[in-house]
Amino acid sequence: MIRRYVQVLAIASLTILALASCNKEIETKKAVSVTFHGYNISNMNMEVSVDTVLFDKDVLPENKRISFSKVYPYFGDKKEAILRVKDPASGKELLQKTLPLSTSQLEFFFPLININGSLLDVTPPGANPATNKLGFYIYYPESNDPIDILMYNPNTGQQVYLAQNVIPQTWVYTDYLPAEGFMNKNEVESSTIYFLKAGTTDEWAFKNNETLSKTGAFGWYIPYKKYNLNKVQPYFVQPHPQGWEAEGVQLFPIPKEY
Repeated sequence: MIRRYVQVLAIASLTILALASCNKEIETKKAVSVTFHGYNISNMNMEVSVDTVLFDKDVLPENKRISFSKVYPYFGDKKEAILRVKDPASGKELLQKTLPLSTSQLEFFFPLININGSLLDVTPPGANPATNKLGFYIYYPESNDPIDILMYNPNTGQQVYLAQNVIPQTWVYTDYLPAEGFMNKNEVESSTIYFLKAGTTDEWAFKNNETLSKTGAFGWYIPYKKYNLNKVQPYFVQPHPQGWEAEGVQLFPIPKEY
């Protein structure tokens, strides 16, 4: 009887130790998120990996918008991880970034525009507490003619320029403050953004086609009165390859406070 009791006690002790070990493992495990916004203008798929973790079920498809967000789990004593984006067919590495894991940073964001195997440089200016910085890169190889970007409120008829004289395939950054007719979120998100030949209000920028040259402002996160100042927001714009409304990709983290 005593021997059986000792055996039971020993088994119970081992079970408790095993559970404690598991709990310790859970406590030391952490996670960060990795997010890409952008566009893959190429005939290659792209694979994302962090160290030895390959997100092979979430390949970035050819000629499509990029919207990628994944969680990378790691143990607390790990100091850094290597993020890679590559073309699996050729093995060509397009992007490599070191993620520091010894800080309090939990979210990593990267803009990613692949144009036929070359990544577009996205280097926005610093924030300005007195204004907002909106940046535009218009991908339209068919023309170098300058383009105006106009936001129009159909409910009031008011309009405001987001940028003027934007040359395709070049970055332009402008200062922007909320204007009358675009002071609240509803006014902004119900508006339309038009791409016009510079200096005109009725000549469409993309193939002289209205549909290709406009898009809704919803999802652009344009600043308004309560979301204002110190914002830096670059955008990648192109006429839709399938002939739908123009595409605008936000090359910045989605603002939680919008």
